[in-house]
Amino acid sequence: MVAGFFSESMMGRALRAGAVRFRIVNPRDFAEGRHRSTDDRPYGGGPGMVMLAEPLARAVESVAGPESRILLMSPGGKPFEQADARRLAREKHLVFLCGHYEGIDDRVRRFFDPEEISIGDYVLTNGALAAACVVDAVVRLLPGVLGAEGGTEDESFETGLLDYPQFTRPPVWRGLEVPAVLQGGDHEKVRKWREAEAERITMERRPDMAAKMGLPRPPPVSKKRKSSKTVSNQERKQ
Repeated sequence: MVAGFFSESMMGRALRAGAVRFRIVNPRDFAEGRHRSTDDRPYGGGPGMVMLAEPLARAVESVAGPESRILLMSPGGKPFEQADARRLAREKHLVFLCGHYEGIDDRVRRFFDPEEISIGDYVLTNGALAAACVVDAVVRLLPGVLGAEGGTEDESFETGLLDYPQFTRPPVWRGLEVPAVLQGGDHEKVRKWREAEAERITMERRPDMAAKMGLPRPPPVSKKRKSSKTVSNQERKQ
């Protein structure tokens, strides 16, 4: 399902550059029996099928080592954020445990005690799709992957704010113009505009993020002008 994704675009570039290696492991290769089944009906009844513990555990053990961090893609996991991508980019080896159907036998989770990650409050047909999102966010942070296309320091979530609007040529498209400040060549004005726009967009679209950043910022306190007139002690007595 994700093999093509890992060989194309930025992931393919990272792979060819030697910045990362991918290995996709199919639990069916570790299943027993004529049909090599990896799922069965859940204890207690209910709809759907649950992934069997033994084939899944063997698949994990075939690639995990002492330096591996095992990650379980789960709707019950911690919401994945940019800070997690930066942290995981420093790990030597990541193993993604991806559920299917109605999930996995919970004993696998208890046995490996993985870090549980969620990419959002919705349901997917396969945890490999969620894992691909996390892989993309992590791999692009590895040294040399983005190359000349730019760094990551000024992007959404890296600064705690959403990104400012971006524009390119032509200056007028279907009656819509690029803001004049971006065409003026004054880098300080551009910086201030981008900063203000990032704050505005974050307050409008993600008030939760804005609150963490202390937005909206309180207006500057105006200093009262001191009177230039001084009164001597003699004048006070009078």
